[in-house]
Amino acid sequence: MNHNEAIKEYAERQYSTPHFLIDRMNFWSYGSNPVPLQKWIFSKLHLQGNERILELGCGTGQLWFENYDQLPSSCSLVLSDFSQEMLHYAKKNLKSLDCSMKFEIIDAEVIPYEDQTFDLVLGCHMLYHVPNIKQALKSIRRVLKSGGFFITTTVSQRHIFELTEFLSQFNLHEKKNIFSDFHNENGLEVLRPYFPKVDFYKYINNVTISSIGPLMRYISSMYPQETYPDFKQKKGELRKAIKEILERKSVFHISGKTGLFKAKKV
Repeated sequence: MNHNEAIKEYAERQYSTPHFLIDRMNFWSYGSNPVPLQKWIFSKLHLQGNERILELGCGTGQLWFENYDQLPSSCSLVLSDFSQEMLHYAKKNLKSLDCSMKFEIIDAEVIPYEDQTFDLVLGCHMLYHVPNIKQALKSIRRVLKSGGFFITTTVSQRHIFELTEFLSQFNLHEKKNIFSDFHNENGLEVLRPYFPKVDFYKYINNVTISSIGPLMRYISSMYPQETYPDFKQKKGELRKAIKEILERKSVFHISGKTGLFKAKKV
């Protein structure tokens, strides 16, 4: 299996159900930042009204669920994902919202809309799941209107590094070939060939947790059974080790380092 195939296969398994994503989002609610991530992202959109918006990789639709009271009713949304299960959950999650909203299966590398259709394209924590980022950025730039914005979020290479080091003791190493190379540290370099004007913003949300359950659910979400068949056998060892750390230190500290890039089509 080549690199692109591995990225696609992992993303399909990871998002075949919304539960892994929900467990990860719930974990970060224990963080130190008083502003939730979805609120912070929405504050960077600066919507004026009447915008046509495309979201790629909408997941559970949580961005719009948490910020609906701030969304101008004159905006129109196309919420998309490559996962039918994710779209189904997003529809259910947002069914009570009264605004113009469509749900579509869309591959970010081949967006099925005409040139200069959207004022804003969003891609939150999803570009590293796209096998061919260059093709996706060409497609995104094409469907954006002149003066429109592409907003995308990702994480730092140092995101959750304490957890990564802990898991490495159990030979649970993140498989490097299941993600594309897009993170805080190289995002400007990746985006600027397509969007010369790019601004970058940091979001820090460190977690200091004293209970085993949320942390174990977060860890489990990282290791789908199909990709990591031996993970289930190690869960007991992990739980025991976390319990010992909490008994010794009272808390488990994990760094949360997210970044947002706001790119303008000029």
